[in-house]
Amino acid sequence: MVHSLELVFDDAAAAAVVAEVNRLSAAGLRAPHTDQRPHITLVAARAIGPSALTALAPVSQRLPATVRLGAPIVFSPGAAGSHGGFVLARAVVPSTELLGIHATVLRLAGEHIDGDVDHCRPGAWTPHVTLARRLTAEQVGAAVDVLADAGDFEAVAAGIRRWDGDTKAETVLPGRAC
Repeated sequence: MVHSLELVFDDAAAAAVVAEVNRLSAAGLRAPHTDQRPHITLVAARAIGPSALTALAPVSQRLPATVRLGAPIVFSPGAAGSHGGFVLARAVVPSTELLGIHATVLRLAGEHIDGDVDHCRPGAWTPHVTLARRLTAEQVGAAVDVLADAGDFEAVAAGIRRWDGDTKAETVLPGRAC
């Protein structure tokens, strides 16, 4: 299973994303796994040691950070995490601050990461928040219609989470304001 390091949101931003996921679910569209809360994946890998969070203490002191959740985007069925269908996500506008956090996480946690995936490396990373997975081509259009009235919004990234996909366990390193 995949391990990851992620930015997690404050309660208000998480609730706003969950509300969009719930709208999609109510329309019969597939939501992300129920054991995953809204997040921005910074690194995905075969394994990430628990000590990675200790190495990331300086990054947590840069949080909270405000990010802009932008328009819906679609990843193809061949994309990582697609599980054979299209993935609908909200784009995260790659601000200088967000790109700096991403690069710093990779640098500081690098020795604790085994088998990182290419799409999380600088220059290949597309920051996003997943809203629905395993969509058919027909469902993509319906999903975009469901969110047609949803505009961009600011969200507060409040901490860094280490997700262990093998045990389905999370450990959160809170930012300054948590």
